[in-house]
Amino acid sequence: MTSSSKAFERILPAGQNSSLRSIEEDNALGYQVTCQPVNQPENNLCGLVLVLPKVEGKGFPLDSYESISFKLHAESTAEDFDGLVRIFVKSYLDESKESPDFVKDYKFHAVRVDRKGFNEVPLSRFKVETWWEDMHNIPFDLSYVDLSTVHSVEFFVHNLPLQDQRTYQLTVSDLKILGVYLEKHTLYMILFYSWLVVGLCFYFIFRYREAKRIKNQAYHDHNTSLLNLNGFKHKYQKLVGYQAIFYRVKIINWNSLVRNFGLSMSNTLLQEIVQNHSVFFRSYFYISARLSHDDLVFVRRRKALSAEDEEKLIRSLLLPINVVGLGELRLDIKIGASIEKSVPVNSQLVLDRAEIASQAILNKDERIQLFSNEISQLAEQKSAIEQQIIQAIEAKAFYLLYMPIFSASRHKIVGVEALLRSNFGDLKNMSPEVYISVAEERGLVREIDAMVINMALNEVAASGLGDDFILSINVSSQELMDTSFVDRFSALVERSGVRFDRLCIEITETFLIDVDAVCVNTIKNLRALGCRLSLDDFGTGYTSFQQLINFPVDEIKIDRSFITDLGDEQGHDVIVDSLVSIASNYDYHVVAEGVENKLLYDRLVAKGCDLMQGYYISKPISLAELAILNQQIVNAEITL
Repeated sequence: MTSSSKAFERILPAGQNSSLRSIEEDNALGYQVTCQPVNQPENNLCGLVLVLPKVEGKGFPLDSYESISFKLHAESTAEDFDGLVRIFVKSYLDESKESPDFVKDYKFHAVRVDRKGFNEVPLSRFKVETWWEDMHNIPFDLSYVDLSTVHSVEFFVHNLPLQDQRTYQLTVSDLKILGVYLEKHTLYMILFYSWLVVGLCFYFIFRYREAKRIKNQAYHDHNTSLLNLNGFKHKYQKLVGYQAIFYRVKIINWNSLVRNFGLSMSNTLLQEIVQNHSVFFRSYFYISARLSHDDLVFVRRRKALSAEDEEKLIRSLLLPINVVGLGELRLDIKIGASIEKSVPVNSQLVLDRAEIASQAILNKDERIQLFSNEISQLAEQKSAIEQQIIQAIEAKAFYLLYMPIFSASRHKIVGVEALLRSNFGDLKNMSPEVYISVAEERGLVREIDAMVINMALNEVAASGLGDDFILSINVSSQELMDTSFVDRFSALVERSGVRFDRLCIEITETFLIDVDAVCVNTIKNLRALGCRLSLDDFGTGYTSFQQLINFPVDEIKIDRSFITDLGDEQGHDVIVDSLVSIASNYDYHVVAEGVENKLLYDRLVAKGCDLMQGYYISKPISLAELAILNQQIVNAEITL
């Protein structure tokens, strides 16, 4: 579109005492407006208005063009005339009005240019005038640039107010509105084929992305963005024959997290840990995968991590995450590492070696363990012990002995602790602590617990011991984390006929450190039945006196390591005195373990400790032997 008069519907001068004339400059048509104001109102103007034709009954669609070019000349006899010109693109605000108000019913867009020379102004430079918004209190949803229904393009002298009796002259020539114009049918054809090409492109892009998305879902864990088992196996094949180091991470508190906070929150915890350290994982590992809920694997090519970088890996996985309303949540992990000089085709062989290494430190303080022949032999020994335990259970080759609990004040045996023994194969020459720990690792301890509870209840019920005689039974942490344990235990007790108040459930102090809400509820339910609760091996863990006061126990057993060293310079006397004092104030029973001689016995009696266990009273014996021993003590046939 050019400055030809045919291109515009009307061309008007604007301002007081103004005149308009056409000019021709360098073979280009132009227009010159001259103004000479005789008074000085603030809104007096001097300018040129070029009204654009309507298209299909609407304002001219200037938004389909790119820029306006023109030659401009502005001069004046006024003092300090800066020569600046303001260009307006005036759009219809409401096209439905037959007689729109000159200002109110239009939207004003403007840009300012210098007075001389050739100019080309992109239409994108035009901005909505703030004075127009402010004058008519235009709402936010209408205050946007709109060049789709333009009324006119206007040029005005920028200096305001105009000075009286001064001449202002503005010349605009070679005006062009630049853009691409197409016939409708040509445009429609171009659009049709363009959309056809675009549609095909989008189709193939969609199919590619969909295939990529499906592959991504098949190979990635959707919670953490790590590879899943399929993704691990796929990428593993590229390592076959090369040297690599596998770090298998077992999340040992995963079930506890899920039980207390739900699967979604547990996944969120792991997701945040992975995201927070994604740069570290990408930088150091060729493969980072989640094999299952509680099982991760990180693979590094060629050489293992340095000791410092191993610490970084451990710290990154142990870092707590603060959850609103829950506090800090963290993972508890063990890492098994396996160095493969030539990665085998079968990935399970490598994963098994790494898992064996992590199992070796399951009940230790270490966080990471490298697989070795010694670790492998130890695992084989544990597997052999596991098979012996299974065979012994099937052959009913376990039996119970009982460690007496002696009361110094009553001078008689007032209870026993049931101890498991076996006469089967290698188990008969093995400490029960060894095969019980293997049973806990391999998931056999619940079956053993049920067997011990049932045997002890039946033997005590048949023993004819007094109604005030207490039976203490050790229960594993796995049982206390099982919500069905109380019901199963209650059924066994009721079947035996032993009263609940004659039973004492023993748990270890180290278990108390990680006790959760489910365990606390189980313990409360046991106490509600009438059972006592005893805290075994006290002093070997990290239980504070405050925890001891707040936790619902009836009895604490002082570990033998504190008893056997009474009278030395290690301060054990102070600890025992404190425990006896607390027990007295909070109505606990205190049992001293490991009383091996009369000197220890007398020292404990002097400290006010009434209940004792140890070889000075008796080694573990059967209930029949215990009844005889107790009668001998009562009759003073044996002096303590």
